[in-house]
Amino acid sequence: MRIAVLRKILSSIFLVLLAFLASGVAAWAADSKVKPKDDDPPMSFILVRTAGCQENCPEWISAEGRITPDTPARLKKMLKTLGNKKPPVVLLSQGGDVDALLQMGRMIRKAGLETAVGATRLKDCPTADPRCKAGIAKKGASEGQAFSWGAYCVSACPFMMAGGTVRSASQWATLGVHQITTIQRSVMVTYEIQYKMVNGKKTEVSRKEVKRKLRNEGESTKLSKKARTKLNTYFTEMGVDLGIMDFVSSADPKNLRILSPVEALKIGLLTDMLASYETPGMLLCTDKDGIDVRCHRRGPPPVAPQAAPAVAPIEPAGETVSTVTAAAQGG
Repeated sequence: MRIAVLRKILSSIFLVLLAFLASGVAAWAADSKVKPKDDDPPMSFILVRTAGCQENCPEWISAEGRITPDTPARLKKMLKTLGNKKPPVVLLSQGGDVDALLQMGRMIRKAGLETAVGATRLKDCPTADPRCKAGIAKKGASEGQAFSWGAYCVSACPFMMAGGTVRSASQWATLGVHQITTIQRSVMVTYEIQYKMVNGKKTEVSRKEVKRKLRNEGESTKLSKKARTKLNTYFTEMGVDLGIMDFVSSADPKNLRILSPVEALKIGLLTDMLASYETPGMLLCTDKDGIDVRCHRRGPPPVAPQAAPAVAPIEPAGETVSTVTAAAQGG
């Protein structure tokens, strides 16, 4: 047997990654500039039940952190432990890998789970570390509290949230999106390939990567037709109006387009608003639930602020007044 070793250089391998640049907390506003957290850890999932609750206690999946390609595997592992339970997924995230987010959105929809924007603080954990290791139960659900104040689901996080059968948030939480950044890398990969001669023909036996060198890298916010079709298909599948893509394209990757409650409800990203006394982690009440059941009720949608009517021109006798005063429409 004759073995030949060939080093073959494969150049210009393009790795196209759909990724959202992380963004942080902001208020419900028309525009916002938010600096991302450099130390935002990968998303983890914790099953939590209301601390101090004796019976009929709400449980939820606390999902917090940056989404990476490995995150769907963690969610899949969590879902396998639920049995017949259907706790809502309470999200606090600055986004991350788009493909992973779409995958998890579909997993959530298939499992029939609700989603909400909210933060979680586990029992006996300090404010600086609300999901501390000491607060995580070794078996079963951990105890804690979910809250809306300062909670956020921004960048590509709303893509995952769209998977919920019910999607809720309060006026104290933040939903925001921005343009997708496509990162294109040209990489030169060197392989060591072993061949053997079989009946006079060279046949590959093994292939081993020897080294990888980045040749160039570029970024673009222009979505390819394939990527846009993929996103449109997903949002249609989830029942979200494709108007969300207009919001996505309206802010560059370093900024956020914050969605008001009215806007989020209009496009179907939200299906419900939580009342001031309701917390994320509560399931939507059914017709059979009494007032003693801890769930959130479906209330009337918020009303968009109305602009004051324009003041018509006034023309006193003997004078001509051409000035028209109009009130600016509120955001």
